[in-house]
Amino acid sequence: MELSIGIALGAIPLALLAASAGLAHAYNRLHARNQRAERDRSSYLEVLEGSNDALFVINFVNGRIYQANESAAVLLGHTRDRLRQLSIFELHRKEDLQRSARRIADAWELGGHVYEDIPLVAADGTLIPVECSTKVTSYDGRPAVILFARDIRDRLALRAKVERQQSLVQQQNADLLSSIRYAQRIQRAVLPEAAKLQEHLPESFILFRPRDIVSGDLYWFTHAEGRIVVAAADCTGHGVPGALLSLIGASLFQEVIVDKGIRDPAAALDSMRDGFTQMLNRHEEADQRDGMNVGLAVLDPDSLELRFAGAFHPLWVIRNDELIELKADRMPIGAHDGAVQRFQEQRIKLQSGDRFYLFSDGLVDQFGGVQGKKLRSAGLKQWLIETSSLAIDEQHQALSDRFRNGKAKRSKWMMCS
Repeated sequence: MELSIGIALGAIPLALLAASAGLAHAYNRLHARNQRAERDRSSYLEVLEGSNDALFVINFVNGRIYQANESAAVLLGHTRDRLRQLSIFELHRKEDLQRSARRIADAWELGGHVYEDIPLVAADGTLIPVECSTKVTSYDGRPAVILFARDIRDRLALRAKVERQQSLVQQQNADLLSSIRYAQRIQRAVLPEAAKLQEHLPESFILFRPRDIVSGDLYWFTHAEGRIVVAAADCTGHGVPGALLSLIGASLFQEVIVDKGIRDPAAALDSMRDGFTQMLNRHEEADQRDGMNVGLAVLDPDSLELRFAGAFHPLWVIRNDELIELKADRMPIGAHDGAVQRFQEQRIKLQSGDRFYLFSDGLVDQFGGVQGKKLRSAGLKQWLIETSSLAIDEQHQALSDRFRNGKAKRSKWMMCS
């Protein structure tokens, strides 16, 4: 009996010791948790006070504001104590409550979220647009969300200013484009209608592709006294400046060849040079380098005699897969540094099946040659020879496709056969 009692009495200290150890372990865990909570709380306070943006620590479940920094109080016109009595949803408009709840849920699901479609409501009712950035965390062991709210009124004002300026620039560009489109109509009205060339030369085509809607390049033709006069030219500059010079060039073709009746191509270029120089030298500020390069041909359809004169632009004839070149004089229509000399005429007797080509330098400047380099004269000659066995309309299409596939920047030229 004494033995059994001793055993029973001896078991009590062991049980008490076990209970004491369990309580101590629980206490240590609770103490460590409290220490972590205090550290978290201290960390939150450091973050809160160190941020220039409004910052809130929010209960994830009901949106209650655990903490808010001084920047939040200043932004919204509330005291910090007052903010801790509110939920984040009370700082939003009624129409934004559903969206606000969805943003908090998105933040919890994604671990964080950034949005700027929900303004905050200040104490005086002012709506303050903010960019909100959220991060999931815990507070006192409970799920929480840290919400940074940055005042973006200045940003939105700047954005609105930029948008107004962009709108103004877009309108100015639209007005400018409209003016250029109108200039295009004028230029097309001055140039002869391309389709009418086939009335005089059925086997012919014109490929005219202005780079900038309007062009400094031009084609021109007429039929007079049984002869067909054709020309391909390009003027100094591109776009609108070049187009203005092209109008002068077109008027000079009309004046010299039609009005004055000059059929000699070399004499016509001499007369055009005089007219071009006089027009551009009326004012001291005129650029003396302005001018025009031209290839001008006069064809007698009956005798098949082709007379040619050129200012930098040659004329090519393809006969039996071989190319014959009538070279141009190395001087422009307009003022230049060299001595003024008369243009020289060249003649060739065409044969059945011959094709002749006039073109501007915009053609050989295209990127479509070997390894994506410029086409240059050698490349263009090869292209024309390769396609010369095609019907004239097929050659036109083949050359057009090549330039389109090569993303040509400009190609303005004329071909007649």
